Amino acid sequence: MFLIIHTADEKKVFIGLAEKDKLAAKREFTAQYRQAEKLLVEIDKLLASRACKPASLQAIFVVLGPGPFTALRIGVVTANTLAWALKIPVVGIKLDEFKDIDQLIKIGGQKIKRTKIGRTVEPFYGREPNITLKK
Repeated sequence: MFLIIHTADEKKVFIGLAEKDKLAAKREFTAQYRQAEKLLVEIDKLLASRACKPASLQAIFVVLGPGPFTALRIGVVTANTLAWALKIPVVGIKLDEFKDIDQLIKIGGQKIKRTKIGRTVEPFYGREPNITLKK
């Protein structure tokens, strides 16, 4: 079972569970500016909906961006941390690499063959962060 984390949208978050090459369960929720407080709670609910324990996850697929600075960081940090704690690989996938969730799962399945446990991924913002206003 693979966990999918997609926080590259400013207003909504997609998480899913995939078995082999198919989406087995999903949750979409709005979380504008609240990804940090909602993401782990929703992952827990998703796993519970399939009676799946975190230890049964084989890998995590996370969307790297481009997208909102904070939302991407939250998704990627959550994916890296869960992967490290569970001793499973984390695979990063950019938005321009897939058109839909089925293709994301396929690409993640291909990339996992080249991914080592303990390797982390980094967000891809697509541009410099706009965190200060010019005077």
